[in-house]
Amino acid sequence: MTDQKNEVTTGKKAERFITNNKTILIVLLACIICCLVGFILGNYIGSKIKVKNLAAVENISYELTKDSAYLETAELESRRADAFEKLTPYVKKSGIVGVRANMLCAELAYQQEKYEDAADYWKAVAKKSKNNYTAPIANFNLGVCYEQLGKIDEACEAYKKASDDENFTLRDHATFSYGRALEAKGDFKAAAEAYNSLNDRNPNNTWAKLAKTRVLILQVEGKTE
Repeated sequence: MTDQKNEVTTGKKAERFITNNKTILIVLLACIICCLVGFILGNYIGSKIKVKNLAAVENISYELTKDSAYLETAELESRRADAFEKLTPYVKKSGIVGVRANMLCAELAYQQEKYEDAADYWKAVAKKSKNNYTAPIANFNLGVCYEQLGKIDEACEAYKKASDDENFTLRDHATFSYGRALEAKGDFKAAAEAYNSLNDRNPNNTWAKLAKTRVLILQVEGKTE
């Protein structure tokens, strides 16, 4: 009986609280609903905007490459300049949109032999996709740009990052390039170690066979002692 009375008393207190604070509770509930709706709409709209922006970037890529094999040099340069201008709003975006826009700009800059600009775009790609499959691609291409610029230390660092990614499709190529860059740097012992790691990992691979040849040459020249 006592328990029943307690339950009734508690129920009346709860009812009285709801009645006395009706307005506050309604406002609070409305705020929660608004936040929830806002979150859902934000994600939905954000997704729609992302798809729209990505489609715009891909359309720029399509316009750039369409029938490009039949264009004169001047026409190609005009298309590239137009593509750069159209990509400007997208290169600072986060996520896949920013990644794709920077990748396209990097390719364009490299074609124009603007290796410093290309390197900057690839660095942006790597930064925007740290845990993405595009990160090792960016680092590998960054290494290529740095080699073109004669920045061998930076090239070694970029190739090393790409070669350390176990899921990178071009990992063997990146490892060989890392060894080659170390050779260019004059660090022959480290180069041989990089080549040997490639042989240990995948001895039947074409890059591993090339690496084995490089190790033998370095040994014959007495550079690994």
